[in-house]
Amino acid sequence: MLIANFQTGSISHFITLSVIAILTAGLAVVTKRTTVDANRISLRKLIGWGSLVAGLLNTAYWMSPSRFDLSQSLPLHLCNLANFIGAAAVLREARLFKGLLYFWSGLCLWAFLTPTIDKGVEDPGFWIFWLYHSFILFTLVVILRGDQFRPTFRDLQKSMTFSVGLVGCLFVINAITGWNYGFLGNDVPGIPTPVSLLGGYPLRVLWMIFIGAGVFVVLWLPYRGYSATRTRK
Repeated sequence: MLIANFQTGSISHFITLSVIAILTAGLAVVTKRTTVDANRISLRKLIGWGSLVAGLLNTAYWMSPSRFDLSQSLPLHLCNLANFIGAAAVLREARLFKGLLYFWSGLCLWAFLTPTIDKGVEDPGFWIFWLYHSFILFTLVVILRGDQFRPTFRDLQKSMTFSVGLVGCLFVINAITGWNYGFLGNDVPGIPTPVSLLGGYPLRVLWMIFIGAGVFVVLWLPYRGYSATRTRK
């Protein structure tokens, strides 16, 4: 039943993913077919501001007095940051943010397959979780379909450099505080995720870096022949 506690691989999970897939596909069609500049601008604003609002809503939800926990409530997980990166990519059209959004989407995919929630539709957290994760896909559609963004090797390099720097910062913060932002601390999520399969801390952080770099390269390979001058900024 939809009102039961949420479980990975359940009917509720399948239905949720199906709805998100339909919405994403619909947006892809609309984005591709929208040729009037005014309509294209309106669509960009809708998705860009929607991503920003979704990220802020998620942050506000976890920072409310009844839920606030300094070790969990800050928007420092990759998918939390991806909302703001996506908003900047769409609204500011900065190439760095577009590259980060594209490459990070390969990592955020796991949040759809192994979501870290256990509450059903009766809980606001269920809706907020799927809302802000959905906007990662929505902003990705806009830059890929609307902007025809194609990552170059330089985009790959910049995204890797930025991401490794972020991982380093989170690793230090987690080591000092005992937190687990980015799942880069000495802890694993209470709900099964791929992180649990990577062995003990801190060695698993190194494996996470290698796997993340591998995902980035795999996502770049289909576009390895592109240069920045051949793509719309």
